[in-house]
Amino acid sequence: MNTTENYRRFQIASSLAPLPNNRAVAHVTVTTTDAARIADLGTDRFAHVSRWVESPTPDQLRVIVDECKVAIDHYADNVDDS
Repeated sequence: MNTTENYRRFQIASSLAPLPNNRAVAHVTVTTTDAARIADLGTDRFAHVSRWVESPTPDQLRVIVDECKVAIDHYADNVDDS
């Protein structure tokens, strides 16, 4: 399962990699074309999260994507989104 969405001028790409025993690894990468917002200049990423999840379901992935949105909101509160 792979998804991509835009949020507050950030691009969020996410995927689930199924593992044995009904588990998975979730990967979420947040990027932006705005160089002033890039946290890791070496990778051009704002954030990257890899996490083990209990099951390979869209709901498990959505939780991590939503956590990234909270981080974006916290970071971008004082940034003009126009």
